[in-house]
Amino acid sequence: MNFNTIKTISGLLFISLIFTACGSTAKDESKAKDEVKCLVSPEHKTQKLVPPENDGIYFGAYADFGDSEHDVSKKKIEDFEKIATKKIAWAYISNNWGEGIIYPKDDVHTICQSGSTPFIRLLPRSDNSQLGGAADSTFTMQKIIDGAFDKELRQWALDAKADNIPLLLDFAPEMTGFWFQWNGKYSGAGTLDGYGDPNYPDGPERFRDAYRHIIDIFKEVDVKHVTWFFHPDIQRWPDEEWNSAKYYYPGDDYIDWIGLSIYGVQTEEWGWVDFSSTVKKWYQIHIKDIIGTKPVAVLEMGVTEGRPDGTKKGWLEDAFITILSNPYIEFKALTYWHENWINANGVESKIRIDSSTESLETFQTNISNPRFVSKTIFSEVP
Repeated sequence: MNFNTIKTISGLLFISLIFTACGSTAKDESKAKDEVKCLVSPEHKTQKLVPPENDGIYFGAYADFGDSEHDVSKKKIEDFEKIATKKIAWAYISNNWGEGIIYPKDDVHTICQSGSTPFIRLLPRSDNSQLGGAADSTFTMQKIIDGAFDKELRQWALDAKADNIPLLLDFAPEMTGFWFQWNGKYSGAGTLDGYGDPNYPDGPERFRDAYRHIIDIFKEVDVKHVTWFFHPDIQRWPDEEWNSAKYYYPGDDYIDWIGLSIYGVQTEEWGWVDFSSTVKKWYQIHIKDIIGTKPVAVLEMGVTEGRPDGTKKGWLEDAFITILSNPYIEFKALTYWHENWINANGVESKIRIDSSTESLETFQTNISNPRFVSKTIFSEVP
């Protein structure tokens, strides 16, 4: 959950493919010498991200990319890697449709030239600061289904195809949380007679069909180097059956990976809850229904500093233990949301890994485990 002024809850609430290298996008030779060449997919081959070999777990991050969530620079990525003491497998950014449904070529190249894989959140929102409370005035699920943005989406897909750089894509994350406009609450909620299957809740069904529609466009354009993630919050708010992740899920034929947001507390108003308790509780309530054969990633995680009822150090230690081994989910990736922000009440949420010396040392110690790996693996699939 990633708002820039107010972060809404999640605590409340192998084969390796050898790529051919393309030339640097630098405009002059001296700059090109300092850049990592972007990897490209072999022509006419379908490429998908696969889990790391053995018991590895990918390590990725949102590296404090600013209010737009895509103010990307090589320096920001390197700065995060320096304090984390490990390189990241992917850099996680936002593609805000209110700024235009446009393939972010510059961001993609900056990330891949930094040695990471681009991971892009496709966000159908008109205003980056807009919170939940109603459907977006422009980018509704029904409009996506009806083809209102097909021209732009098709061009996005065509530009990605021409660039031919492996991408990880995630449409409208945390759809089970009321804080985003694409939550089913704002497009029919649990009603059964307003859209589609009379036995299926209308709100989640519209989301499901909107996501399928987007992926179908990419298939029609024959984009072969995209890995698709389905990314609910591990909690469901509102906590009602119709809002369960299974109703939003586009299906195994569309989705390659499952991703989860698992946050601790982010503001002073919320009670403390540890990572393992969150996983145990909400897995049983609604996450187990979508955990099948697909690999699972923690796509967003973090917790604030300075709480009297729990420590960030303790939360991080519990999180790493749970990610490395738990009886419910075999996690194959971890992505940390590295950012601080000021809330509407003036109190700062301190989510960055370096919010204190103790927290930073805890993170560094745990991420140094060799099971956390920094190189993505893509394999050819039928």
